[in-house]
This record gives sequence, structure tokens and C-alpha cells, in this order.
Amino acid sequence: MTLLSRIFHAVSPDFYRLGQNIHALASRQGQLRSIREGRPVRSDGSAIPWYTYPAIEYLSQFDFSNASVFEFGAGYSSIFWAQRARTVISIESDPRWVEHLQAGFRPNQKVLLREGRDDYVNAIREQADLFDLVIVDGRWRHACVESALEKVTEDGLIVLDNSDRYPDATRRLRNSGRFQVDFSGFGPVNNYAWTTSVFLRAACRLQKNFAPPLPIAGLGRSLGAKDEE
Repeated sequence: MTLLSRIFHAVSPDFYRLGQNIHALASRQGQLRSIREGRPVRSDGSAIPWYTYPAIEYLSQFDFSNASVFEFGAGYSSIFWAQRARTVISIESDPRWVEHLQAGFRPNQKVLLREGRDDYVNAIREQADLFDLVIVDGRWRHACVESALEKVTEDGLIVLDNSDRYPDATRRLRNSGRFQVDFSGFGPVNNYAWTTSVFLRAACRLQKNFAPPLPIAGLGRSLGAKDEE
């Protein structure tokens, strides 16, 4: 702790802790840079999904190296998943956005332009194989949830962003026999909190490769800290 930090802590411990929280969110999580640039990135500029930070940290703990991913809605999340998964297929309805994204795509990525509602919703049904991870984060989300349920593997994951706005969609996913795990909080760019939800079964295959990461400096307890008795 620097001398200035000690003085600040001595004068106002509460505001000192609040300042630490703000610094962790703005700098270590990268929200300040994402707000300035208007895109979801870490403080080092690396791409992340436009989900809540708790959801990003949770999903980052799985090994997706052999997984196939399908996204309703393309963007910086497509880059994030392409760096982790075997294949990524993304659906987008805006031709200009598709052209922008394709310029930086990796060989394991594909983006499909589907401007109409039915074509967009049914794009996943065109694919021959099932997917290990399906992300619903674009247009027509209620309908996309229905098609996602048909094309996700029994032991795979479904991610629904902004789930707090779609109670009918979350109910449908729960009724399919999946657990709903909510990750509420702040995320990139936005100045408000929201919820990203993960839906999975108890026998989720990806759980076998679950590997908790090292903590982000300044966030949570230090590695090796003991639980209170």
C-alpha cells in the first residue's frame, strides 16, 4: 500500500474500499477502456463477449478446445469463442456488420447472413451436427431458444444473454430439464447491471474439464486464502 493509499484509508476506510472496487471494475476488468472505445474488450484490448463479467469469468473456466459453438448474434464474442473452441458458426442479420466481422475472422469461424426472421431462427436447423454450446444473444430470442433446444447436445450448454428481459424464454429452458444459473452484474460498455444465464444439465460433459482460473488481481480473495471457521 502506498503512502497516499494509507492516508486515504486512514481518513475514510469506507471510501477507500469503494475506490478499490471502482478501480477493479474500471481498470482490471477493463470497463473503462470498453466504455471509451464502445466495444467489449479487456483493459489490454482483447475481445470478450458482451455478457456480464461474472458470466465471462464462469465460462472462461471450461475447456472448449474440442467444442462446437453456435451463436445467434455475431460480434466480439465470436472472436472470443474462436480463440477457445474448435468451430464457431455465427448468425447475423446486418450485412454491413457481417462484412466488418469477416475481415478479421479465423479459419475456424463462419458467419452466416440471415436477414429475415424465419431464416435467422432456422439457420441452426440447417446445420447437420449438434452443438456443444449455443448462445442466444441476437434477434428473435424466444424463437431462437426453441431452435437452440433442438440442436444442442444433451450434455451441452445454452447461454441466454439479457435473460432478465426474457422470462418466458428462461421458463422454456428450465422446462427442458436444465438448471438456470444466473450471472448478474456489470459488464463491458454499459453503465448498468444485467443478467447473463447459463442453462445446463447435471451431467454436463464440459464440467469434466472445469478448471478454476487464477483470480484477477484485486478481485476476490487471494489464492490460498482459507475459509473462515
